[in-house]
Amino acid sequence: MSGGVRGTLPWMAPELLSGSSSLVSEKVDVFSFGIVLCELLTREEPYVDLHYGAIIGGIVSNTLRPPVPVNCDPEWRSLMGRCWVVDPLQRPNFTEIANELRFMAAKIPAKGQTSVTTTRTNT
Repeated sequence: MSGGVRGTLPWMAPELLSGSSSLVSEKVDVFSFGIVLCELLTREEPYVDLHYGAIIGGIVSNTLRPPVPVNCDPEWRSLMGRCWVVDPLQRPNFTEIANELRFMAAKIPAKGQTSVTTTRTNT
């Protein structure tokens, strides 16, 4: 789709904010989805204390992304970071994202169960 820039500033991809593209693609949505992943993790709205000019400048210059807690799962952190890459062609697509989320979810023990690792031995 093309047309005027629409969206909510903290969730907008750099290419829309810089004017380098007026095309809305899956990769624009992937960037926004990465911001939502961070919101789910932190339970906080991104950039709530910043003025819109600072948000635009920071996103476009690739110096502003939501802070990720140090205790964040490395796979979750990596997925968010790849969603926030400046070059839209380098961002994952939603099929890749869904597969990664399924893989991460499969490693989470069911409620009431503990994670058990077994080791096979040859006898």
